[in-house]
Amino acid sequence: MKYSRLTKEQFESLSDEFSLFLASHSIDSKQWDKIKISSKESVDHILDLFSDLVWDDILQKVKFIENISSTHLFLFKCNENSIDSIIIKSSESSINLNSSEGQVWLLNNLHSNNIEVLKSTKKFNTDQNNEIYSLISKGSQISEGQLFIMYDERLLKSSEK
Repeated sequence: MKYSRLTKEQFESLSDEFSLFLASHSIDSKQWDKIKISSKESVDHILDLFSDLVWDDILQKVKFIENISSTHLFLFKCNENSIDSIIIKSSESSINLNSSEGQVWLLNNLHSNNIEVLKSTKKFNTDQNNEIYSLISKGSQISEGQLFIMYDERLLKSSEK
């Protein structure tokens, strides 16, 4: 198994897709019921295969990931062979970057001495999906990329001055 197994709730929400998956492996509902009774190992194997298939599909489509805490923003843009990162650290302990007020403060103080910004690009060492999954399993979330795009543009403008 490459990734974690989907939760019961996730399987339930993907019941139609799971039925198609079983059908593609020539398993109908009666056979599935028999397998569930007779072979826990087979059930685990089938659930793991389906989970990996779902994760691969999701991870293939990921364009942006973010991990935000009260003092840090970790913003990632996933490219075909690399990942761009913007890491912003605030030493201003009274500001919570995980709040909308903290985000406004950060935009207004992006170039202050209380803010440290790092930008980098890293080539994927192994399978892109595994590296993205690793970030997600460590607390990052898939995003639409608004924060990455906004800070990337803001940092680009300031470097052109």
